[in-house]
Amino acid sequence: MSASASLARLSVAVMPGGEAHVSIIVRNTVDIVEAYRFDIVGVPAEWASIDPPTLSLYPGTAETVTITFRPPRSSQVPAGDMPFGIRVIPSEHPDASVEEGTLTILPFSQLSADLRPQVHSGRRRARYRLETENRGNRSEDLDFSASDSAEQLKLALRPATAVLDPGGLSDGVVVARAKRLLWRGEPRRMPFQTQVRGEDDAVVTLSGTFIQRPVLSAWLLKLLALLLALLLALIALWFGLLRPTVRSAAREAADGKVQQAANQAAQAAVDRQQSQGGAPPPPPASKPSSEPTSGTPSKGIGNAQLTDGAEQVAKSIPLRTKVGGLAEGEFVIPDGKIFLLTDYLVANPQGDEGTLTVSANGEKVIPYALENFRDQDYHSVTPIRVPAKGRVTMTVTCRKAGTPPDMPPPSTCSESLYLNGLMANVPG
Repeated sequence: MSASASLARLSVAVMPGGEAHVSIIVRNTVDIVEAYRFDIVGVPAEWASIDPPTLSLYPGTAETVTITFRPPRSSQVPAGDMPFGIRVIPSEHPDASVEEGTLTILPFSQLSADLRPQVHSGRRRARYRLETENRGNRSEDLDFSASDSAEQLKLALRPATAVLDPGGLSDGVVVARAKRLLWRGEPRRMPFQTQVRGEDDAVVTLSGTFIQRPVLSAWLLKLLALLLALLLALIALWFGLLRPTVRSAAREAADGKVQQAANQAAQAAVDRQQSQGGAPPPPPASKPSSEPTSGTPSKGIGNAQLTDGAEQVAKSIPLRTKVGGLAEGEFVIPDGKIFLLTDYLVANPQGDEGTLTVSANGEKVIPYALENFRDQDYHSVTPIRVPAKGRVTMTVTCRKAGTPPDMPPPSTCSESLYLNGLMANVPG
């Protein structure tokens, strides 16, 4: 052999992601100048480097060559002993020598976890996906736990434990359940933490948030208010228009039946008298009508009679209300007068949100939800009687001011009430 070689250490330990060095002494044992190159066997070539990669030695001289090992920090690099060899190859003589050693790969732990989604919402509970990956080069015994500092949630994890090989993946579930229902109001944010604990006190902490939605949400309350307003409108339509019409039709039909029966009885009596040769009885008197047949028609208000001096009256009540406040506008009937309210119009030009109520002499005529209309008119078949010193009022509760098109946002709600009816003197 033209060279002799010896390792300074027969074993070397290295942490993946780090580096370790080992030296080999090469001596020229022949009487000519010899060049040498080196190969590493037993470990991946990309892990090791040789400095210098080639060497020329005079007869009888020796040099030191350094081998550096750099295994990557990966779960694909298993912990344990790995034999290696360094082959010394002379250029002039074909014989080569191999020096053998042991490379020890040290174990390391590296856990990675992900909670998805980090923020979830629901009325009572929500499910989260917990993914855990073992990026170390040894097996890990894992424990999963979760907690919230406010103690508003019941947290459950499935599975509670797992064993992961290097590169292994665990797919678990975290269930967050609120201890109490939230019936109404703003959504409630409830943060919590999930811990993944491995060996050697390796811990990964993940943060999540459960947003509890109210059972009665804002849109549901608006829908209920809309349905209530529709129901009240149907009731007003029934009592104001349909019911009087049905009663009038029924009364007319009954009067017609009575008159027809009377006529038939009279005709039968005439036929009987004629058959007996006597004079026919006088025809039955028709039923007197409730309507006046001549003269100037009277204007009735309940049991009171208006004089012919009644005149048409129109009145406008504008009103501005602060956001979050309540305001009231009114029209007071003068002393000695009676007001017969036949029509009115409510206007919401800005598209405000809140409530509007029209009352006559302390009695609510109908309430409105402002967000359901811009203009709403009302026509009464049976006029609403407001006595002297009585009041027709509009009450507005402003929850939110609307924004009219091409205008800056207002700071107050703006509504108006337009009244139309007859004003007459009190009889007597």
